[in-house]
Amino acid sequence: MVRETRWQTVEGRDRVYNSILKRANFTIRDSVPGDEREILRLCQRVFAASLTLEEWNWRTFGNPAGKTLSLVAFQKDDGRLIGHMAGVSVDLAVGRISRKAFFIIDSVVDPLQKGRGIHAALSMAIAKKSGELAAGFPIGLPNQQAYLPCLKMGGTHLLTIPVFFKVLDWRRVVRAKLRSNFLAQIAGVLGRPFQQGQAPDKRTEFTLQEVQRFESSLDELSDRVGPRFGICPKRESSLLNWRYFERPGSPYSVFSISSGGQWQGYIVVRLLEKWGLRLGTLVDLFFDPDCAPAGQLLLCHAEKQLRASGADVLWGLFAAPQTYQKLFRKTGFFKAPQLKGLRRFHFVADFVTIDGLRPDLDRRDGALLRQADQWFLSLGDTDLA
Repeated sequence: MVRETRWQTVEGRDRVYNSILKRANFTIRDSVPGDEREILRLCQRVFAASLTLEEWNWRTFGNPAGKTLSLVAFQKDDGRLIGHMAGVSVDLAVGRISRKAFFIIDSVVDPLQKGRGIHAALSMAIAKKSGELAAGFPIGLPNQQAYLPCLKMGGTHLLTIPVFFKVLDWRRVVRAKLRSNFLAQIAGVLGRPFQQGQAPDKRTEFTLQEVQRFESSLDELSDRVGPRFGICPKRESSLLNWRYFERPGSPYSVFSISSGGQWQGYIVVRLLEKWGLRLGTLVDLFFDPDCAPAGQLLLCHAEKQLRASGADVLWGLFAAPQTYQKLFRKTGFFKAPQLKGLRRFHFVADFVTIDGLRPDLDRRDGALLRQADQWFLSLGDTDLA
């Protein structure tokens, strides 16, 4: 897609932004206490989102990586809130250097106000604010409707993150999709040979246990393994405790694996109900790439737990090295095909503002940030699970 040059510089964006606001009957500002109820109502109306006020406060103010950037668009005449965009603070390990990013969430505009440049103005404003406040840049997984506009406005497509899945109960899957018991029975028979992966080697000396809180063992693992990935959202105990255990009504289960008293990895799972199915969700999986048996045991243990909870399908979203992808295949997972009509998880970053404000950072690690195969990401690094 050909980008317009006016989106490619800080100065060009400033001109576009000022032009939009000059002729518009809306303006943009930082959200303030009291806005959250209107924001939640707008998200509920547009997305049928069910985020509670308690979850909003946890997400906005509790993150050890920093407060969430939150901008709102509101009408000048009556002060009605008509748009919102937020960026959750993310600390990235880029090699052995730390960089700041903001994962875009709640990008929402009142359906009656579309076509007025509200989304574009919010996007430019949050990119500028992230660059000025923290030398950061926006990242995200825009939906199908927002993806092409993101590219038009100067966003960089970094990669399309693959979905890995494993069907545990073909009958329920077909019944949920086709409402046909007959076809469900056929699918159940045909699916049996594919439902089990290769069994892990149980001769290895590993200890699996459920985790109630991340502590120094996780920090040691992260320090040891993290640099193996070119670019990886930091996995520190304070961040993961906030993400998984301090979330109101936390739905997550966490399991670790260790050998010789040293953590070799962990996995985070949850059960989601959607489309009439129980989805066993692999939220995060992190292990030493040189210790694939540990990763395999974690996956098999997670499958056992999710099967016992009644999961019909296992799935996860992972941008990961070949070690991970081979392991998924070995344990019976398939990579979802990119079929027409199915959402593709395009991972996009906006480097325009930060590169303009801090060209020194672009010279130092800009090339690495643009290498798709250097990124390590999971569902836990997003707001999808």
